[in-house]
Amino acid sequence: MKKIILLILISTCTFQLNAQKNALEKIDFIIGNWEGTGTGFSNSTSIISASYNYIMDAKYIEVKHESHFKPTENNREGEHHIDKGFISFDTSRNSIIYRQFNNEGYINQYVLNDRLSNTKTLIFETEKIENFVPGGKARLTINKINDNEIETIFDVSFPNKVYSCFGTNKLTKQ
Repeated sequence: MKKIILLILISTCTFQLNAQKNALEKIDFIIGNWEGTGTGFSNSTSIISASYNYIMDAKYIEVKHESHFKPTENNREGEHHIDKGFISFDTSRNSIIYRQFNNEGYINQYVLNDRLSNTKTLIFETEKIENFVPGGKARLTINKINDNEIETIFDVSFPNKVYSCFGTNKLTKQ
């Protein structure tokens, strides 16, 4: 009887320790406020501010990006891009999901590709895009350069085409 009680206590403690571990911790290196520059996105350069912060008892990461693109010959006023989103952990799929909404009207639902990601690289691939070309896909890669620098790469694939880089951002933690 004492062995059974001991096994129950050990199992309960192990379960509680595992339950308390935040599944989002593996992407902690993105947490913080960031600023930097971007290139690409129609051959324009941009000034960027980004933030990734835990909210609601660290159950979610709130994402905010804002890019100001310099004027070009084809777009004399430049552009202002805003996207906001949430990163969460889907326990039923054992996957990290990123839902992104932007001012151009696109809504992307990405899933973290665990096979391609590691402690210094996160690769999010769309599983659903609203208001985009049917069959199109997007991929967001976040590379940790060091504790204070990250690089983001945004790739797009049109139906039956390979991914093509639309833009790269270099960000420094503030």
